This record gives sequence, C-alpha cells and structure tokens, in this order.
Amino acid sequence: MNDREKQILQILRSNPLIQQNEIGDILQISRSRVAAHIMDLMRKGLIKGKGYILTEQDYCVVFGAINMDIRGVADIHYPQSASNPGSIQCSAGGVGRNVAHNLALLGRDVHLISAVGDDFYGETLLEQTRLAGVNVQSCIRLHGHNTSTYLSIANQQEETVLAINDTHILQQLTPQLLNSSRDLVMHAGVVLADCNLTEEALEWVFTMAGNIPVFVDTVSEFKADKIRPWLSRIHTLKPTLQELQILWGQPIRREADKIAAVNSLHEQGVQRIFVYLDDDSVFCSKRDGEQLLLTSPDHAFTDRFGADDGFMAGLLYSFLEGGDFTESAHFAMACAAISRASVSINNPALSAENAMSLLNTNKAEA
Repeated sequence: MNDREKQILQILRSNPLIQQNEIGDILQISRSRVAAHIMDLMRKGLIKGKGYILTEQDYCVVFGAINMDIRGVADIHYPQSASNPGSIQCSAGGVGRNVAHNLALLGRDVHLISAVGDDFYGETLLEQTRLAGVNVQSCIRLHGHNTSTYLSIANQQEETVLAINDTHILQQLTPQLLNSSRDLVMHAGVVLADCNLTEEALEWVFTMAGNIPVFVDTVSEFKADKIRPWLSRIHTLKPTLQELQILWGQPIRREADKIAAVNSLHEQGVQRIFVYLDDDSVFCSKRDGEQLLLTSPDHAFTDRFGADDGFMAGLLYSFLEGGDFTESAHFAMACAAISRASVSINNPALSAENAMSLLNTNKAEA
C-alpha cells in the first residue's frame, strides 16, 4: 500500500460516506485519480461495498442524546427548597454522547447521530465531542430549537436527589432526517440506541440495522417502556432494576423476581441483559441460561455519576473485539470503575490498556 492509499484510508476512517470529489479536494488530486486509488484498495480487500466501508476495523454507530450537563452539588446532606451553598459544573453529556466518548477513549471508531440546536450549547458540544475522537459529522443542527440540557442536584455525598432533562429536540430527529445516515448504519459492526429517541426513531434504527446487533440503554424509568415492541431484536440490554421492573410489568421485591423478570425478557428475544444495580454491582444474564453477579473491582472512587455509560462502552468495545459474554462483563466492570475515579463524566484515564491492567491487578490480589 502506497502513501496516497494510506492517506485515503485515513480519510475514510473519519468519514466512510465522503464523496470522491471531496477526497480529491482534501488531497489536491483529481476525482478520477481518487477513483483509481479506491478501485485498487477494493481489489486489495482493504475496503468494501457502498460507503467505502473499511474491512480492517468495524465501527459503532450511536443514536441518542447529546446535551449540556449542569450538575449542582450541595454543601449539606439534605438540600432545601431554598438557595443552597455548593458547587456547579457544566460539561458535555447525554447518554449516547457519553457512551460514544468513552468508546473513543477505548480506541474504537464511533459515529454519533443526534440533534443539537443552532446555539452556543450545540456548537460547544459538537466541538468537544469531536475533539474527544467521536465522529459527529452525522449530527444534525436544527434552527429554532434548544440543545438538550440535563440538570441534576446532588447532596453532600454526591448522590443525585433530583434530575430534570430537556431532550425535546430529539422529537425532531425523525426518520426523514435519519435517512441520510442509512448507509452508515447498514455497514456498522454494532449499533447503540438510547431511549431518549422517539418511538418512530427507534423503529427506524431497528429497521435499518437489520441483522446488525443492536445494544439498548433504557436511560430512565420514564423512557424504558419505548423499547418493549423491539425486545425480540435486542442483542444487549442495560436497564436498572427499576427499568427492568417496568419492562417486566410486575413488581420486583426479591431475588427470585429479578431472575424471573430477566428470563421473561430472554423469552421475548433479548440475548444479553446487564442489570445495573444501585450498589454498582451488575447482574449479568445470557439467553442460554448463564448468569452471574459482578461487583466492582477495587479502584479509587470519586463520583459514580456516568459510570454506567463507561460500562456500556466497555460492552460495545469488548463485542467489537470478539470478547465472549463473561469477558465482556468483566471488562465493562473495569471501565465503570475507572469512570467512577474521576469528577469528569468521561475519565480521560479510560483506555483498554488501563481497564485490562485493573482486571489483572484485581485478579492477582484475589
């Protein structure tokens, strides 16, 4: 492979759907020369099919929220309905965006598909997410709409006591707008959808994904029920215990109820379920009957906010790397533990190497 072919492959990694004339503009060569190089790359088996999809590395497409997170931490244990002293931080957030950011930190190619407003928040979020290594070229900017915002209030122990999310802009992410990302989805190695999407958008994702594995983050008790019509198509599901209860449709009061709920979703088609529990442990279940409860590996702790997004990124990374059910679960637990070691929602220290090192250290000390 010559230097020019290497340059073209690098461009295609960042934008698999780029036009040949755009590649020519970037490299200052004619479109016909670009076409000749692409034909050579196809003959060598380095790219394939419509959209110039790289054969050397599968990528992930993430559909979900991108929003500005505003988090206030009170200096007292029980915040009152008054002006409470404390600290306030603003950061890039949103379940889909957070997972995509974490997956980029782990070293995988990831595309985020979402919507932002034509405002300061939207411009800032796209730039910060792009700098993190996430491809945001398929994100849509909508005039006349506000970028999503997530406001949370925590007590002195960093425990969230109230949260409000404004994700109304995602109601504008219609199938008509999503159609521009059709080829990108159809060639992905794996797809993640979070339940901030509308029912119509979720239907579009599952329809376009076809046989491509779809991972789902249920997001909240108020949004989990949206995914019920698609249980038979879900490869991996990550609910909390409360969200699992909603999907099952019955109260979960004891361990036997939890197992019955998980098995019920398996019977409806969900292949893998990871129930994220309040104590940061995770109940892991596979459709063939394999089940295990994992606790967090020993690691520094700062804030658990956003750790479940690190967990989901770990699941996606391990899947793309060919990890089995148990390997994926342990790797995801390590990613969540590293996420909890930072005040940032996305810990810059998160990497595949650091996650594996944490697992090996805990294994040696066991």
